[in-house]
Amino acid sequence: MRDRRFEGYLLVTDMDGTLLDSAKQISWGNRAAIERFTSLGGRFTLATGRIAGSVRPFVQQLPVNAPAILYNGAVIHDFSRGEVVWERTLPASAKEAVGRVLERFPGIGAELYVRGEEAPYVLQENETTERHRAVEKFPLRQLHSYDDVSGPWIKLLFAWEPPLLDEAVSEIVRLTAGTEVDWVRSDDKYFEMLPAEATKGHALERLAAELGIPMERCIALGDHLNDLEMIRRAGIGIAVANAHPELLDAAKRRGKHHNEHAIADAIEWLEEQARQGTLT
Repeated sequence: MRDRRFEGYLLVTDMDGTLLDSAKQISWGNRAAIERFTSLGGRFTLATGRIAGSVRPFVQQLPVNAPAILYNGAVIHDFSRGEVVWERTLPASAKEAVGRVLERFPGIGAELYVRGEEAPYVLQENETTERHRAVEKFPLRQLHSYDDVSGPWIKLLFAWEPPLLDEAVSEIVRLTAGTEVDWVRSDDKYFEMLPAEATKGHALERLAAELGIPMERCIALGDHLNDLEMIRRAGIGIAVANAHPELLDAAKRRGKHHNEHAIADAIEWLEEQARQGTLT
């Protein structure tokens, strides 16, 4: 009889700082373990702040067999069908709120992500957005008027050097008070405005329900604060060794560093739990 020990389980991993190593590559160890997990009946996918075009090359390297969580939770995208299966968008009031932030902080960088666009628009440029664009290989798309955008806004990313962003965060939240949004710190240098109830945790609950998998059989891995809700809500939340302290405190298990085959480590642990009969 074929071994299907992970049938009915969903493994979801963050990408940057978790699945990917410091060179932004998928290690051979992670790839082999994920292939083993899915061959044993498990469902596997990604949960990331990235957009579809940025994620697609990695999906092509892996046995992704469930829709992926993109935009830090605002979108669930099925790469096998090439379509969005669920999304939330920012309210119209976000435009005025963002304008107040840019006026208050002329040095902050701001990237606007719009439905269906393969790259963000730059509302305000700085060195941090320049570096982000270089890493993601995004073209420079400057936006001078909101009227030039026809599609709904998915998320807004503010980017600045960490010490400057640290000082600005509370004021950004104050300036946007009354706008129904969620905020996540996806990196030391990024602060993201998301639609309300559109974190990775909310999206994971939605995805699990669509797949018919109970949350206690969801395994989620991450490294930063944008992974916090996902780690809290998953039956097994795993923080990699290089994770933010808050994530390490919230996780049910602490795994290896992202440069040490962290996904393989988690899957090996799951295999051991299955052998011992202690996996729920």
